[in-house]
Amino acid sequence: MSLFAVGLNHTTAPVDLRERLAVPREQIGDSLADLVKRASLSEVVLLSTCNRVEVYAVQPEAKRPDQILEALASLRGIQGDLVRRHCFVREHDGAARHIFRVAASLESMVVGEPQILGQVKDAWQLARQRQTVGPILDRCLTMAFRGAKRVRSETEVARGGASVASVAVELAHRIFGELRGSTVALIGAGEMARQAAAHLRAAGAEQVLVVNRSAARGQALAEAVGGVAHEWEQLAEVLIRADVVVTSTGATEPIIDPRMMRRIMRKRRGAPIFIVDIAVPRDVDPKVGRLDSVYVYDVDDLQKILNSNMQARGQEAEAAGVVLEQEITAFLHWQRARSLNPVIRDLRTHARSIMDREVDKAIARLGDLDPGQRDAVAALGHAITQKILHRPLKALRESAIQTERDDLSGALRTLFALEEALDSEAGLGDAELEALEDLEDSLGSGEPQQRAQGVDLDLDLDLDDSEDRE
Repeated sequence: MSLFAVGLNHTTAPVDLRERLAVPREQIGDSLADLVKRASLSEVVLLSTCNRVEVYAVQPEAKRPDQILEALASLRGIQGDLVRRHCFVREHDGAARHIFRVAASLESMVVGEPQILGQVKDAWQLARQRQTVGPILDRCLTMAFRGAKRVRSETEVARGGASVASVAVELAHRIFGELRGSTVALIGAGEMARQAAAHLRAAGAEQVLVVNRSAARGQALAEAVGGVAHEWEQLAEVLIRADVVVTSTGATEPIIDPRMMRRIMRKRRGAPIFIVDIAVPRDVDPKVGRLDSVYVYDVDDLQKILNSNMQARGQEAEAAGVVLEQEITAFLHWQRARSLNPVIRDLRTHARSIMDREVDKAIARLGDLDPGQRDAVAALGHAITQKILHRPLKALRESAIQTERDDLSGALRTLFALEEALDSEAGLGDAELEALEDLEDSLGSGEPQQRAQGVDLDLDLDLDDSEDRE
């Protein structure tokens, strides 16, 4: 199975393409099912935010990653070539590293912003509800969340309150000038609006007007930030009064268009208005910015002031990367070890089959044995089998984990003729197969049974020491 991270984000695609590809939250569930079907995926998580639309998926080895891109483009009715020009495709270790770094906010427009972790968790939960998360993505994401938590607690990268909202307010301050005494409007009542309100208040804004489709949510935000809530139908009236507007709704079409804004500007008598649109899809038609005295900035424009943010956080981001790499390595080791399960299972099944036959022969030749003696012979066979398997399994693990390649699985299958042997041993029951020890047990240091029913086998069974002294 192959792990993929496929999609586009603020570093690869302009906002107009990102908003066309964005998937509304209420459509995520159906989109997951479509992706599974169209791209032949065994696991999938879909992350759609203002800065990225990304698919994290597990696909059979025989399939192609470009199927994921084609499926994503088809979902939104966009030409595959257009998406392909602006997308990225990361596979195996690169995919895992990307997922971990996204969750830890090391790939965010504003490094260290806190929203992305919650957004990734939401995407994971939605996929779990739709049962499109399996063992690989579940382990990958839960370990990524742990890594993100370590980054926030062990480094400084997340400290200082950096967020898209704070950068938006900083941009407003730079372009609009002094914000003290100004009237600001928040269009939308989500977390981004709440953060923007806090930063605007800190910058000296005097009045905060909140407009939201849900009156209850708008009222709750207004009360939280010391503002005044307005009905959605009062949007034009609020825009007439506002000096600075921060809009961040979940609308799929622009809520402010040129015709509407012309009427508003006539009533404003030419007074300038500054609008920061941090929604994707955008809330403000780009043509609105062409009107006199109307200054519109979207999420891509925020990139212009992010270089200083990155420089200031460079050392912290580097330290965070070191911490995160430990968690990434742990996941990659787990994933490589898991990939060894089939050959380990087959090798142990083969060895178990041989052992059982030879033990049965030995007991038959020995004649009338009591139960304790029979158990002693069986324990001897088990111990010898474990000793023989110890070195091959240890070498298999080290080859896959330490060299980051699986060079020995094929060799083991050939040397032990596993395919031929398993065909001849097909009569082994499912219950016996399920009873075989799993990977961790087979590679562990626990000693096999040395005594059975009081019969001393007197064997040196320290697998880790006795074998390594050879």
